[in-house]
Amino acid sequence: MENLEILKFFANYIQSELGIVYVEANYFQLEHRLKDISVQLGYQDIVGLYQTARNGIFGQMKSLLLDLATNNETSFFRDQSIFKALSESMIPDIIKGGKKPSIQIWSAASSSGQEVYSIAMEIDQAKQLNSDIPYFRIFASDVSETILKRAEAGIYSQLEVQRGLPTKLMLHYFDKNEEDKWVVKPFIKSGITFQKLNLLHNWGSIGPFDIIFCRNVLIYQSVENKIKIIQELLKQLNPGGYLVLGAAESLFGLSQDFEQIVHGTAVFFRKK
Repeated sequence: MENLEILKFFANYIQSELGIVYVEANYFQLEHRLKDISVQLGYQDIVGLYQTARNGIFGQMKSLLLDLATNNETSFFRDQSIFKALSESMIPDIIKGGKKPSIQIWSAASSSGQEVYSIAMEIDQAKQLNSDIPYFRIFASDVSETILKRAEAGIYSQLEVQRGLPTKLMLHYFDKNEEDKWVVKPFIKSGITFQKLNLLHNWGSIGPFDIIFCRNVLIYQSVENKIKIIQELLKQLNPGGYLVLGAAESLFGLSQDFEQIVHGTAVFFRKK
């Protein structure tokens, strides 16, 4: 059994589950990660992993394979301009027609939680300046169960909190535990719900939302999958609701159901 056949098998599986494409030029990365998974699951090599996987991929093996494929690179207030746009443009526009009972936000690829807590902190800061901003609810989802548990725990190393998090906010929204880790305070976590969700699968109605963050997801997808995901996100947005993509992503050629909005250096989209 040549490794190329094995790598194609796992590459095809990852593409079918997540839409993420491993081209043959990147198979060396895939092979390295599969070797790590093989060790974790007690196989001598990827051949043993493959022989089991051919009979079905379930449980821990499935979880590890999905973790392998997702890019969990993140930081607090990543692309700070979009968070300023959140508090200075999106939320004021949402509440201008009258005070809402709550603002519903979805972080559709929440990774280890930095985006989710950045959203919560930004809104909490804005509420201190504008009493008309209502209570907010954040729905946080990710395809990786492992990384989602990290997000829900809200525990970060000194290095992680130093990446993008101002000291003033760190001291206000985090406590330090006995292991010298920084833990998100309960009051800022209280409005957040975490759930495992695969954007390519049928996930039904979970909205409606006023704002959806789906950053750095489309960049890894085929055009067909991009259109599919955008159409599903559209269904979950209230009329006039906002969609936030990654800095390198756009809706050009994918959807005509949104208008592009620019606030400072931030670019985002409003449902028509």
